[in-house]
Amino acid sequence: MARSPSPKADPKPKALKGWRRHGLRLAACAAFGVAAGALAGLFAPAKIATVIGWDAAAAAYAARVWFTLSPIPAKEIQTWSRKEDEGRGAITLILTAAVAGSFAAIFDMVSAKSGGAALALGALTILISWMLLHTTFAAHYAHRCFDGGPDKPGIDFPGGPPVFSDFAYYAFTIGMTFQVSDTDTQSSAMRRLTLLHGVVSFVFNTVIIAISVSLASNLMGGK
Repeated sequence: MARSPSPKADPKPKALKGWRRHGLRLAACAAFGVAAGALAGLFAPAKIATVIGWDAAAAAYAARVWFTLSPIPAKEIQTWSRKEDEGRGAITLILTAAVAGSFAAIFDMVSAKSGGAALALGALTILISWMLLHTTFAAHYAHRCFDGGPDKPGIDFPGGPPVFSDFAYYAFTIGMTFQVSDTDTQSSAMRRLTLLHGVVSFVFNTVIIAISVSLASNLMGGK
């Protein structure tokens, strides 16, 4: 009796699966932002509506990351990182570029003669974009930390196995000071990622200062 053919392995590469998984989540947040922007466009100028749409999408993505990862215990973080990291690096780059584009829109908005509400929206957008950037890097650190296996973490956290808040602490510390504090990087790959994050953070903080000066100038000038 002839044997039935064994089921074929899934020919789709893991990276493609990762892109679909993360891409769908990103697309859902983008759709939420488009809807919010379209609704705002009924009552506000297109420039303001675009910024509102960005804020909604960015806040939704950051909130989803925190809501999803915060409850995960340390032991599950180690195995979860191996399952979820496909495509995350590319999405991190996309989000970084998107935040950079949002700053360009904010700078254009606050450079014009803007009222108090528009200036307040610009300040809120700066905060949301900054939160999104470092939240995204925190998730990526959590994914990449255990590339070498659960016994060889790329970041050495004192006090026991890390949870997501530890990776957030690492990411936001770099975002504010451009350096690590009481943690040690254990691999060249993690040091390269940390270096990239530090450079991106420096550029973004410089842009934040430039936009803040413009905001202050507009407020003092009564614009």
